[in-house]
Amino acid sequence: MKTKIKQLINRILGMKLVYRMILIYVIGGLLPLSAIIGYLIHGTNQVLVSQAENAEIAELQTIGRQILELENTMTTVSSYFYFDDKLEEIAAKQYTDYQEMINDYRGYTAFKEYQSYYNTMISRISIFLQNHTLRGNSDFVVVDADTEAEAWYQRVSTEGSGCVWTWLPISLPKYDHAPAIARMIKTKKSENVGVLVIYLRPQQFEKMIWEREGSTYIVLDGETLLTSRHETIPFEELKQYLPDAAEEKYQTRIRAGEEEYVLTCENVKQEDTSDYFQVVSVRAVDDILREAYAQQRKSIWLFLGSVVLAGTLIFAFSWSFARRVGRFREQMQKASEGNFELEEKLGGNDEISQLYDYLSVMIWRIQRLLAQVYQEKIHAERLKTSQKDAEFKMLTSQINPHFLYNTLETIRMKARINKQYEIEELVKMLGKILRSSIQAGSKDMTIREEVELAEYYLKIQQYRFGERIQYQIYVEEGTERQKILPLLIQPLVENCIIHGLEGRADVGHIDVCVKRSGQNVVITVTDDGAGICGEKIAEIRRELAGNRTKGEHIGICNVNQRVRLRYGEEYGVTVESIGGEYTRVEITLPGDWEETES
Repeated sequence: MKTKIKQLINRILGMKLVYRMILIYVIGGLLPLSAIIGYLIHGTNQVLVSQAENAEIAELQTIGRQILELENTMTTVSSYFYFDDKLEEIAAKQYTDYQEMINDYRGYTAFKEYQSYYNTMISRISIFLQNHTLRGNSDFVVVDADTEAEAWYQRVSTEGSGCVWTWLPISLPKYDHAPAIARMIKTKKSENVGVLVIYLRPQQFEKMIWEREGSTYIVLDGETLLTSRHETIPFEELKQYLPDAAEEKYQTRIRAGEEEYVLTCENVKQEDTSDYFQVVSVRAVDDILREAYAQQRKSIWLFLGSVVLAGTLIFAFSWSFARRVGRFREQMQKASEGNFELEEKLGGNDEISQLYDYLSVMIWRIQRLLAQVYQEKIHAERLKTSQKDAEFKMLTSQINPHFLYNTLETIRMKARINKQYEIEELVKMLGKILRSSIQAGSKDMTIREEVELAEYYLKIQQYRFGERIQYQIYVEEGTERQKILPLLIQPLVENCIIHGLEGRADVGHIDVCVKRSGQNVVITVTDDGAGICGEKIAEIRRELAGNRTKGEHIGICNVNQRVRLRYGEEYGVTVESIGGEYTRVEITLPGDWEETES
């Protein structure tokens, strides 16, 4: 083996200089450069596919939240018909007079009222009754043998008060079926009234996926296709790849025909039903990489052009160098024969090391060019993903408040009826805090509103701690109408109680002060509680300076981060504290005095 290697080396050393230079160029430059480019292209493709997969998951989660919100709304609407005396009377009455039945039909308007209120969601509300003295219409349907034999009706009858989602025939323009929620309506004595069916507008699901470019399907229970857009793969063929209800998120690669696809599925399941929805996305891997392929072709052509140019230069300079070496050898031969007449100087400054440096510079420039192209592409994809994450996080923080507000209002009215005025006041303040928290991302609040929210929180805590919590709020005149980010003061007041005063047995004080300082607004929250030791206060200040959020003072860091992102790095939160004595948190915000004074 060693002998063969020596023979190969001797053969290379025995080549003419020009061929040796070309061989060095191929082995030392072209092959490694080709390998590096191939590696970069493969790695970039993997990154792009991974980012596309993550983006699909995030988008489907947003659609899933919309579906869950729709489910919750429809479940709430269906519950409104429980204990409806008029509906129970129609279901139980044995009619002998046709006009009496018509009058009862006309007198019952609840279906039309809810259908009108939720007009964008609901196309029709019907109830299926076992009363055979009725003459059915679109609102009151008399159950016959065919209906009783249908699977959805049997499920509702078996599952009792649970909700059943199904796909039912309906007469609408352009639609012959619609998604519907069905549930058994009962009396206060738990006797069956009938099966309530709320038919949704099919457009509800279509508009969720209308703006998506890729193939998207919305499926019920893994079997029924509710709507789809850009069906790349027929649904009957796609069903075999769908996960069961236990999978909340699912993503895999599938192959259909000659194409490879990325299949992403988001399962949406409400707690009080056994049915589930699936939002399915199918994207061809080639579609994801199409733009990357076009850019890679340009880069490869640039690479090949650079290789040809570099090879030509190397061959030319090698040939020139070899020719000059030959001339130098002739001169040495003449000198050895005694001829000391030298021809003109060889000239030039073309050392082999310099030639290698030129090639190295070319390689470096090509690598830098390719790296810049790929970095720009990756940066653009990351920016796009970051923007969508911000939208999705904002959407995640939104909930449908109707049910929560109605529930709190019910509790408050119950407390008033029972003369529980303290409970009524607590629920009232809690409702206002909840409303402000839910609407926090929609608009700025005035300092008056923000201080009022903090005072509600302090009053609630006084109900809990009694006289152990005392507070004082001072707002400088002229600052009340200043608009600021919402939920800045309440988290700091909450920190005062949790970290400063909660463990104390004696009276603790909290001071909230809002005043003008030059062109700025300064909000100070002070407590005389446990304070913060030197090591921990230093750690908090490092977190505030670095815009990080961790540890147990998430509220302070969160407020600081939001202020800096909104107003700039010159604004934010500062903390002062002495262990066992006090803690003072100060927020500096820009003022808009011209607007408030006008």
